[in-house]
Amino acid sequence: MLDATTLPITSENTRLRPLSELDADAYAAGTKDEAVRRFGHLPESDYTPESVRRMIRDEVAEGLSSGTLAVLALADAETDRFVGSLVLFDVSSEVAEVGFWIHPDARGAGHARRGLELASRFARNSGLRTLTARTLLENKASQRCLTTAGFHEIERAVGTTPAGQREELFHYRRDLKPTAQWSLATERLRLRPHNADDAEWLHELYSRPDVARYLLDEPWTAEVTHDKLTERLAKTDIDGKTGALALVIEHDGVPIGDVALWLTNHEHRQGEIGWVLDPDHGGQGFASEAVRAVLALGFDHYRLHRITAEMDARNSASAAVARCVLTVRP
Repeated sequence: MLDATTLPITSENTRLRPLSELDADAYAAGTKDEAVRRFGHLPESDYTPESVRRMIRDEVAEGLSSGTLAVLALADAETDRFVGSLVLFDVSSEVAEVGFWIHPDARGAGHARRGLELASRFARNSGLRTLTARTLLENKASQRCLTTAGFHEIERAVGTTPAGQREELFHYRRDLKPTAQWSLATERLRLRPHNADDAEWLHELYSRPDVARYLLDEPWTAEVTHDKLTERLAKTDIDGKTGALALVIEHDGVPIGDVALWLTNHEHRQGEIGWVLDPDHGGQGFASEAVRAVLALGFDHYRLHRITAEMDARNSASAAVARCVLTVRP
């Protein structure tokens, strides 16, 4: 079921939030648009501000409360102005279908693409494993948005739209695998999310002056280690609230470092990667092996388009890893 307590969610210029009665005028006006009427598959033939307010008070509120339906607003993140609507319906314990439409005055600003990313985060935060979507064959804009947001076409078939019409549709699917449950395995390493038992080795590693000097930071104290570990425990998903993923690098069951991947630009799906390896385990290719695995995760699962890395110019070991696994630019 859907968990409305995780709303609102914001990414760049777009916010996903519950519909408000203050949105009624803009919602009703948007449904008059020819493209919305054709492609939005709205269940009602006509909407007025008052009918939208009744809808929000009744079925929208009931659906959010029960977790079985979420008729939501897409809003401009700066002004909170209504720019479109997104709905999750046919909700089960693991799957929901998503549909969306954008107000004609807000098209071309990327709200649909970001809205789908936010919907995926909302569904994942609610414990769902899969989102599906359907769109008409002639709705090329919707198809581009779905593909960019990580949905994959699975079939082309005739089906019944939410408006009750029989149409030939493209069917899409996006898997929502919770990263916190993952344990990435390479030939020699295991990469896992942090846990509460990581404080001791983290303090031992990051309190070393020869490690801290390249991080432009002071060696960690026990108090700093506690705070840093708390931050890393929350970094379990690029598309989650933190927009980051922090993983421990283990060799033969022993932590030897960590690697992190985080979003730097939500809209353009760009990220940055960073890593720290225990110097006592350097020179064996462990860092390159771990970084390659996380890069593959970023590109193949999270559909990032670009991943960069920055480091202290004196850090020759990390520079060597970057030259090995990344395209180096001045």
